[in-house]
Amino acid sequence: MNVLVLNPPSKVTKNIVRDLIYGCWCKGKRIGGAKTPPLNLLYIATVLKNSNHKVTFIDAVAEQKGLDEIIKIIKNYDIVIVSTSSMSFREDAEVLQDLKNVNPRLKTIIFGSHPTFMPDACFEKSVDILIRREPEFIIRDVVDAFGKGDNSWKKIKGIGFQEKGEKRLNEIYPFIENLDELPFPDRAMLPKDVDYFNPIVRRLPYATVMTSRGCPAKCTFCSVGPFFGQTTRYRSAKNVLDELEILKKQGFKEIWFRDETFTVYKKRNTEICNEMIKRNMNFSWIANARVGSIDKDMMALMQKAGCHLIKFGVESGVQEILNNIKKGIKAEKTRETFKWAHELGLDTHAHMMLGCPGETKETIKRTIKFAKEIDPTTVTFGICTPYPGTELFKDVFEKHPEIGDGSSCDLTKIHTSGYFNRYFTELSEKELEDSLKYAYRSFYLRPSYFIKSIRSIRSVDDIKRLILAGTNVLQFSVE
Repeated sequence: MNVLVLNPPSKVTKNIVRDLIYGCWCKGKRIGGAKTPPLNLLYIATVLKNSNHKVTFIDAVAEQKGLDEIIKIIKNYDIVIVSTSSMSFREDAEVLQDLKNVNPRLKTIIFGSHPTFMPDACFEKSVDILIRREPEFIIRDVVDAFGKGDNSWKKIKGIGFQEKGEKRLNEIYPFIENLDELPFPDRAMLPKDVDYFNPIVRRLPYATVMTSRGCPAKCTFCSVGPFFGQTTRYRSAKNVLDELEILKKQGFKEIWFRDETFTVYKKRNTEICNEMIKRNMNFSWIANARVGSIDKDMMALMQKAGCHLIKFGVESGVQEILNNIKKGIKAEKTRETFKWAHELGLDTHAHMMLGCPGETKETIKRTIKFAKEIDPTTVTFGICTPYPGTELFKDVFEKHPEIGDGSSCDLTKIHTSGYFNRYFTELSEKELEDSLKYAYRSFYLRPSYFIKSIRSIRSVDDIKRLILAGTNVLQFSVE
């Protein structure tokens, strides 16, 4: 089969980080203009290529390709595959319909958070097959079945489709228990001459790497657990190191481990870090951590192995708010964790949310003050959004079914506009949006932050990153 694996263009934003399969996507100037390789699409393209299909991979977002450019070539393909989320589904469905209008025989396959959690909302004429949960092996089986020219694909687990006007949802496909079974993504399929600028990355070119799936936490706002299951799964140290060796030979200089919580697997990670040191891999790298899953000794080992930045989901500096969202951490532990990082000279990034259940003007002030106290190298503030699949969405839907399938919170609004927050906070949408802009100005426009940023400059590349990211964030905070 001739397959197009597509990261589709958007009419509303030039850059969107849509690589996380469970749908927590960010965009625009608020994140410093960041771009990230769509790793989950790359996995699918590689699996299909290994199954002897002719595969083309197009990242229209990174390459700034318009829909007209995709339309020109779509007649060459039998199947198009797109990752979609609740915030992008309406726009993605329109793109697929435009492609089908040009090529009526085209089969469209979607996967991601919206088809997983809101499958009934995805039965549109532009969608032929939807995939729930982990997509790689399901999509492989479907495309293989298409290649046979029969209807055996209709029996494959994990899919949904319409037949004679009736909606059909097959039983769920089991999780991939051994993640070592997945092939290493073929990064040669990524667009040439695209560096995927990201302000937190020190050295180019960089690669994103997945070493685990799932998260043990039960945060009410997060769709990771519902999507991947509460039991986390992880690749072996040997498998991860084998991929790193390949990336080293390919000339990559930095790694961003895109795991939801990389630091959960202390024994495995100790082995990985020690081997990175022993083999003198000379990568700089970034990882996500959960407060409470990492101590100072582990931080020091990661740093010795090349880690320069650890990202934390801080969310709030108010314990009552943390309790309301079932974050499962203590604000004081967060303060201690960032203190360790400062002592070691490690950079940190803090994800913060405003508008969580129980939020007031006063708690927002305390969270902004807390962000300054822990003093991360960078911080992003976003407005808490009830995503389909989460406990928060379920709670809102039960009382306010007008939220529908959640897709009305599209890419024009996500993380920057209030969305049903008035039902679980004391704040209006405008108050939240104003607070978001104020949080950015209050944190980044401090003289002390400016001085610290200047002192952190080590190279011309650092200056370029600082100017580009800073300009984006400043424009967002004042426009």
